Amino acid sequence: MRHHIVDTFADATHLGNPAAVVELPEFAPTAGMQDSAHRIGLPTTAFVVAAGAGEYRVRWFTPYKELNLCGHATIAATRVLLGDRTRLTFVSDNGVLHAERSGDLVSIDLPAAALTACDPPPELLAALGVRAVACVVSSDDILIEVESATVVAAIRPDFAALARQPYRGHIVTARGADGVDFTSRTFFPALGVDEDQVCVTAHCKLTPYWGRRLGRDRLTATQLSRRGGRLALRDAGDRVHVLGSAVLRGAYDEVPELLEERR
Repeated sequence: MRHHIVDTFADATHLGNPAAVVELPEFAPTAGMQDSAHRIGLPTTAFVVAAGAGEYRVRWFTPYKELNLCGHATIAATRVLLGDRTRLTFVSDNGVLHAERSGDLVSIDLPAAALTACDPPPELLAALGVRAVACVVSSDDILIEVESATVVAAIRPDFAALARQPYRGHIVTARGADGVDFTSRTFFPALGVDEDQVCVTAHCKLTPYWGRRLGRDRLTATQLSRRGGRLALRDAGDRVHVLGSAVLRGAYDEVPELLEERR
C-alpha cells in the first residue's frame, strides 16, 4: 500500500497532527485495515475509496480502534486527493462531510455536538490533577473547563486512571491568551491515543461551548499538545466549520520505510 503522510494544522510554531491516507479500490477487511493502521502507527489512518466525481467513502482507524469520525484525517485526505478540484465530499457510516480548498488552507464542515452540563467526576479531576470551572458531557466525551491556559499546558494526566473512566475522550480547555479565543488539550487513552495532538471532533464541542460563552460565531483556537496546532472556527448552528493547514510530508510505498522514518 502507498501511504501519504500529512501534517494538519501545522505552521511555523505548531507541528500539527499527522495522519496517514491510504486510497483503495475498495475497502479491505476491517481486520486488515486495523492491522495496517497499527503498523503505520500514526494517530489516525484514513482509508478512502472513490465513489463518484469528487466523492469518497472513508473509514478511520487509530492504531487500536476504528473511529466513527475523524476530522484531521479527513483534512489530510483532502490534501492528498483534491488535485485541481476545490471541493470534496466524504461519506462515512456517521454521515457526510464536506471539505474544500480555502486559499492555502483546507476547510471542513462537521456536525456540531450537543452539550449537557454536569458535575465533574472527582475521579476524573484526580486523574487530570485539576480543579474544574465548569463541566459538560457530549455523547461519549467529557469537557472540563479550567481556570487558565497555563493550567491546560501543565496537565500531566494519569492515563491509566483516565482509561478507567466511562468516557471515550477527555477535553480540557480554558480561555486563550495572545489573541487566541480558547485553548485545549485532548486525551483518548481508551482509543490507544493518550493525547491527540490536534482533535477536530473535539472542536465540534469546543466551538459551540466557547461560542456561547464569548457571544461570537467566529473563533480562533490553539491546542497545547507537544506538537501543537492552530485552528480557525465558525459556529454555524448545527454545523461547525474548521479551517487549518495541511502540509504533505511525503508518500511511502512500504510500512517498514515509514517506521524507520519515525525512529
